[in-house]
Amino acid sequence: MCGKGKRGYYKGYYCQSSWELAYVIYCLEHGINVERCERGFKYTFEGKERTYYPDFYLPVTDTYIEVKGYYDAKSKAKKEQFVGNLLILQKREMKPILNYVIEKYGKNFVDMYEVKYYN
Repeated sequence: MCGKGKRGYYKGYYCQSSWELAYVIYCLEHGINVERCERGFKYTFEGKERTYYPDFYLPVTDTYIEVKGYYDAKSKAKKEQFVGNLLILQKREMKPILNYVIEKYGKNFVDMYEVKYYN
């Protein structure tokens, strides 16, 4: 499961991938207060100023969360220029979350989306 391509809404949370969906399910079921991040952060990449929106925000710890299946030069620029607490969840960090969700709901947990969008 690569985590890309299956987008939708789950309990009012917009998720851009199956990995994001798994993260939201995990947070909600473990009492973790999570919000979709709506705040943008400026950064520069390839000589252009851009705006980066992390995936989620944890208000209790003032931590921004990025669920990332890959890490490239653009991702590195975002992380290096980020002001604040940013936690990037890659394959290693996502594995126990994915395992929890798959064990509880099965490999087709993306069917839990209330509204689905497929690329």
